[in-house]
Amino acid sequence: MKTMPNSIHIIADFSVCPVELLKSGEKGGQILEQTVQESGLNCILVRYHQFSPDGYTAAALLTESHITLHSWPEHCSVQIDIFTCGNHEKARKAYEVLKTIFKPGKISEKVLLRKLDSIKEDI
Repeated sequence: MKTMPNSIHIIADFSVCPVELLKSGEKGGQILEQTVQESGLNCILVRYHQFSPDGYTAAALLTESHITLHSWPEHCSVQIDIFTCGNHEKARKAYEVLKTIFKPGKISEKVLLRKLDSIKEDI
């Protein structure tokens, strides 16, 4: 019998962030590239969608799964989703890199440990 994948899913809302990091999709893409590089995750590609006048959705497709950013410059906020079926420490490192970059004044977060047959919260 095969072992079930052991995944980690980090979901976070960062508020009171520097607005200059939240306006440009190009900046969001750069943030994801830096995050992937510093965390040691394996990036396949990074793409973003620019909203008008400001804000973006940016995604890094990983061999391990994905990281996404959804910015709300009018609220100085960004919503983050990190999911990986790979090394949990690399996913946690990516999250720490994003905290360092965005410098949020307020964080709401949830970490889920996932297997194909169960989901458990991890504090």
